[in-house]
Amino acid sequence: MIAVLIPVVLAMIWVLTPPSAATPGRGPRGRPRPVRAGALEVARMIEQLATVISTGSSQRGAWRAVAGSLPEGELAELARAVAAGADPRRAGPSRLAGTELISTLAAALTICERTGAPTAGVLQNLADALRDLHDASLARRTAFAGPRSTARILLVLPAAGLALGMLLGGDPLRLLISSPIGNLLAAVGGAATVIGWWWMRRLVRRADPPATSQVDASVLLELIAGALESGLPLARAVAAVAEALDAGPDASALARLASALEAGIPAALASSDLPPPLAALGESAVLAESSGADLAQVLRSAARDTRRSRARHAEERAAHLGVRLVLPTGVALLPAFVVLGIVPTVMSLLGGTLTLTAAGTVTP
Repeated sequence: MIAVLIPVVLAMIWVLTPPSAATPGRGPRGRPRPVRAGALEVARMIEQLATVISTGSSQRGAWRAVAGSLPEGELAELARAVAAGADPRRAGPSRLAGTELISTLAAALTICERTGAPTAGVLQNLADALRDLHDASLARRTAFAGPRSTARILLVLPAAGLALGMLLGGDPLRLLISSPIGNLLAAVGGAATVIGWWWMRRLVRRADPPATSQVDASVLLELIAGALESGLPLARAVAAVAEALDAGPDASALARLASALEAGIPAALASSDLPPPLAALGESAVLAESSGADLAQVLRSAARDTRRSRARHAEERAAHLGVRLVLPTGVALLPAFVVLGIVPTVMSLLGGTLTLTAAGTVTP
């Protein structure tokens, strides 16, 4: 019995678990629900902040103005706290503290403060980058919606086999529970379903891995470009961004690159250990070394190209996932459908027929 129920429970949990999303609406008694912060909402707030700062307002004054214009919610709490002098990384609701979005905003403000980069321009470019990332995220979810739905539907196949057998007049569930051969079929079918569930889940997670909490690589390029616009050389601009980031692999990689460039190590060698998402930074370092060109526009173009390619890569991975899902279906889920649904149904129907035949033979 347990072996039969486990696949059904796993399938129902995966099917019924909703994706996390920030949706506005109405709370109890028709009151507006507090607005939760997503990438698009944060981008709008940053753009408002950049607009106010561009008029000559101080940062605290800009935060106060933005706090008064925002609808009640997490971002309004954050803006009020920062206007009072709090660090954006630790201000506002606990759900926002330490997130990628707020860490990115705090890093941008820190870079502007330390390097003299134009705050309004850096924030406007950051808002545009977050909008691009939001669009790429929507495209990714749309691309993977079909394969995810297919995987969830296929996981219900074994349970559908049981239901089909009952509709045909058999009693496959009773046979699976009450007879030794039925117990064996239940164990085999349950194991095949669990294997299929694990296999499909692994394929989906490899094709569409969960987002990390680090600052996006394209945004790092935008921040370095902003630091370059303050007149700093590339090495010092990279060092400023590394110091503004929270401790992590990206901050360490940028700090190593800055140290190597300042020590006079050739750019090609200094950038050799950069992660692939930051390859454009290594190419820009080589270009700066050979020509002394202004690299801010080069880095921004590379950042935009990186964000625009996200949707195309997501569509490609989703198409490959749809093909790969055929393998666990044929190897695990279809055999589970046959073992849990078809075979017990046939056995129960044949058992009833044989019983009626034997009763008719014995009756005078």
